[in-house]
Amino acid sequence: MYSTTHFHSTSHEVLGIANGKARLCFGHEANEGRVEAVVEKGDVIVVPAGTGHRLLDDLEGGFEMVGCYPKGSHWDMCYGKKGEKVEDIRKLSWFSTDPVYGKEGPALDV
Repeated sequence: MYSTTHFHSTSHEVLGIANGKARLCFGHEANEGRVEAVVEKGDVIVVPAGTGHRLLDDLEGGFEMVGCYPKGSHWDMCYGKKGEKVEDIRKLSWFSTDPVYGKEGPALDV
């Protein structure tokens, strides 16, 4: 996880926490509606396209995570800067299967 707020306009993302504990920010840190969450090994987070996210603090040292994207998608890196092409976010379809549970699961209850 980068320490700079970024988002993806071409794909949703699934984050799997592989090691350690960290405080993450979802939504830009200047956004009053942002969510700051403490995550730890074993947690899985679904990040919708267009949602800014970043690492705020590695709380124990050795924080590691894996970012995954739906099969066939091509992710990009956006930083909220002028000129970034983000118009297609609304056209993205949601997951056809839950990234963790398969045919049924909480990611499909949107």
